[in-house]
Amino acid sequence: MVLFIVLDELKIDLCARLRGGLFLTVGDIEAIVVGCKLPIAADDRKLSRDRIFVSSSSTSGSNSKKIHPATIAIRLLYIARYLDWIATDHLLKIGAGNSNFTGLEKLRELVSKSIKARIPSVQPFSNVTPREGLTKQMLSVLQQVVAPEFEQNPWSHEYVRQRNYLMIRWLLSLGVRRGELLGVKISDINFQTSEVLIARRADDPADPRLRQPNTKTSGRLLALDAELAELTRAYVMANRRNVKGARKHEYLWVAEGSGKPLSLAGLNKVFVTLRQHCPELPENLCPHLLRHTWNDLFSEAVDRNNVSPTVEQKLRSRLMGWSESSGMATVYNQRHIKKKATAVSLQMQKQLRVGAHSDE
Repeated sequence: MVLFIVLDELKIDLCARLRGGLFLTVGDIEAIVVGCKLPIAADDRKLSRDRIFVSSSSTSGSNSKKIHPATIAIRLLYIARYLDWIATDHLLKIGAGNSNFTGLEKLRELVSKSIKARIPSVQPFSNVTPREGLTKQMLSVLQQVVAPEFEQNPWSHEYVRQRNYLMIRWLLSLGVRRGELLGVKISDINFQTSEVLIARRADDPADPRLRQPNTKTSGRLLALDAELAELTRAYVMANRRNVKGARKHEYLWVAEGSGKPLSLAGLNKVFVTLRQHCPELPENLCPHLLRHTWNDLFSEAVDRNNVSPTVEQKLRSRLMGWSESSGMATVYNQRHIKKKATAVSLQMQKQLRVGAHSDE
């Protein structure tokens, strides 16, 4: 999200630049780095242009919210991976015979190296893990608040209640990214087999959104449980079809009123509303936090089913759309192992308390 906010502020269209044989300048990269060191505004719409270009001393006042170096490191690492992906995708499309290919390939490498060189040192970096998902209590609160029949549901329109509830269910049940969620078409869902195809569609000509929600991970087929599949079918047949303009396209999630495909900003607004309406929910509640929550729930599930660490890593990579060599699954496995190790250590400490009686 930080990358897109900064690019919007700088009025940079990455796709247009790549088509013109350009990418990012040193100044652009510095602005992105500064943006990663700033908290996202409460409305998630922008980091002030002034805040991006002011000196570090002017942002270090007592009222400034400090961003942990590990968070900055993770932001920059994800941004570097995304920029590398979008540049590689463009290079594959234009082919080695294109006059811009060699120059863009060099720029891709330079941008990646430049961003990674600016990642703050967090020792040991290999142990820096993504933020954890919602606690059991927070998850319970979220599920209660978004329930369509809940009296204090923050949305008054029935369609919006049903759509938002179902989107939250999809994010929690499938662990998909926000771009993957918004990219789903009705034809991607097989209601007979209760499966959905998470497809990669870069620059889809059928997508009217200015910022198309792309799938960064590998395409994959995911199963829907019987209830989720039925709720989705009912949404398509009843709620969605009654929104004016929704039948002009195949995208599953549509905006109220216009019926156009729901935008990234529209999805972000759902989470802004939830945070503002419900103080019990965390300040960093966003679609990606639910992806972390899915990973936490997955770790608990593999424990209950006695799945080996090797198989767990393969299953997680497949369901998340990661290649097995990416190392992303290992990050979550390490965090899960750390939790288990902590639990064992605390149990041992409890047994060794002063005055505790042994069985001997």
